[in-house]
Amino acid sequence: MSSGNRTFTVDPERAAENNATVFLTVVCAFWSLALITALVRFYTRAVVVRSFGKDDVFMVLAVLCGIGGIAAWSIACRNGYGRHIDTIPPSQFLTLLEAQFFQSVVEASFAFGFLKISIALSLLRLSRGSWYNRILWSLIAFTCFYTLFAFITFLTYCKPISGQWNPALRPKCYSRVIYRNFGLFNAACNIVTDICFATLPVPLIWSLQLQRRVRIYLIAILSGGYCAVGLGIARAMFIIAYVNETDGTFLPWAPFFGSLQLDIGIIAACAPTLRPLVGRALKLSTTLDPYRGANYYRAGKALDRLPVTSNSARRYLRQNTTSGQFFELVKGDKQWAAVNRKNSGVSATAIHAEHARIKGEASGDSIDVDAILPLDNPAFKGIVKTTEVKVEK
Repeated sequence: MSSGNRTFTVDPERAAENNATVFLTVVCAFWSLALITALVRFYTRAVVVRSFGKDDVFMVLAVLCGIGGIAAWSIACRNGYGRHIDTIPPSQFLTLLEAQFFQSVVEASFAFGFLKISIALSLLRLSRGSWYNRILWSLIAFTCFYTLFAFITFLTYCKPISGQWNPALRPKCYSRVIYRNFGLFNAACNIVTDICFATLPVPLIWSLQLQRRVRIYLIAILSGGYCAVGLGIARAMFIIAYVNETDGTFLPWAPFFGSLQLDIGIIAACAPTLRPLVGRALKLSTTLDPYRGANYYRAGKALDRLPVTSNSARRYLRQNTTSGQFFELVKGDKQWAAVNRKNSGVSATAIHAEHARIKGEASGDSIDVDAILPLDNPAFKGIVKTTEVKVEK
């Protein structure tokens, strides 16, 4: 743009029109809610559940990028967002363009990429089938591809890069139409992945051995991803109008909806992980001790170390450790602790073995009970403690 060379005159009435406060207030409000939800998630995973995993690491990266995005929003609103483009002083307009560039790189590309990878890794914790794993890993690969593609398009729009906000350098830039098309492609990819990550967990969560209210809670929270889909569609519509826009600073709808899409995505991804912390208050506990039952994350991660020789037995163990109904894996000696023997005199391990046999017959799988209960196997180096459960038929 040639804003740096134009004679600057201001119409007082036109200059008085300013939407910066409204846009910044809404963006900060949604970001504050997203940040609080993410921080509570980190506390729950690190302290309550003690299972801070790779999905949490990527969520941390997404939050850090979100902080960079909100900082760019603040700078942009102080230097021209919400005001008519012909009322912005040239020096402020250059600062606005620079803030827009960094917001696009940090928030519109990397923040979304880290968020989607975090969601996929969280779903991998619950996955029980190889086909489900392949879908999730394919989505991770696809997310990496379009995130890097978006990053490259931002870097190559103008040569030199600083020419994007400093026209005095006389940069060589490709056309606004091509730039718009690249942005539209990135927005479409985000919409597709939002739909996938909001839909894929539904059949998986419904199949888990959880109380119905817990399953409904998790599905309802994850379905919040469809709100992100709606915001992504709105953002794409304003990206389409980018080429013919002559006063985009007065109503910066495309970056506005992009920021809200990120915030809603973070909230929808973090809220389900808060169940171990808020489950008692919301009556979402699935075990006698909701905090101890939350250790199914650690049990699921350690499952592959169990000396289980039967694939069907491993699938059964994974299903029930994932649901948090039966197992808590704790490092210790070679033994199985039995509970709930006050009246019946029947050990919990025997109850579990019978349950596994019945479940195997119902599913058509042949489950080796000895493979499930390796009481004398010297390779076993942990304590699996069963918990009392209520089996709903």
